[in-house]
Amino acid sequence: MREFLSVERDANQIRLRRSTFSGTFLLVEGRSDKLVYDRLVNSSACEVVIVSGKPSSKLRVIAVLEILEQSSFQGILAIVDADFDHLEPSSDSSPNLLHTDTHDLETMLINSSALDKVVAEWGSEDKINNFAQDLRTVLVKAGMCVGYLRWVSQCKGINLTFDGIKFSKFIDETTLQVDESTLIRVC
Repeated sequence: MREFLSVERDANQIRLRRSTFSGTFLLVEGRSDKLVYDRLVNSSACEVVIVSGKPSSKLRVIAVLEILEQSSFQGILAIVDADFDHLEPSSDSSPNLLHTDTHDLETMLINSSALDKVVAEWGSEDKINNFAQDLRTVLVKAGMCVGYLRWVSQCKGINLTFDGIKFSKFIDETTLQVDESTLIRVC
């Protein structure tokens, strides 16, 4: 019951904001999403709103969107991480609900020019020039290993813990290769 009230409270907060803002409200899952989307929208026409909490921020965003749509609230849009929806399609079908093209915003950034800018700014020029493989390919491959393990854990109810995971325990810092056995033990 408490979860239901919290979702209703989130929806009501957005309804109250309507009295001072006539533009579109964009619901997102968390602070890092807000930081990115704030840079991509016109703030005078679109306000990015974080909706987060249990059971998952994605489910809460969708629930708040549904509540507002059921009351014919105008000017509402939500962007959520696709997560594993590409592997197990979701039944969510609102035209106001958008999913990231890839697993999440971070994986979308790997495929964008933003990665090049981060590497150029923070990377060691010698290490970058001496890295024998395509960085994007290596990052995606390493991420897929962790991602598939998370998906299997979720599907099979294994309940592996990925919060606070120390990647240095199972990723070789020179090659960025994942030691899968160690990854499983760490989780």
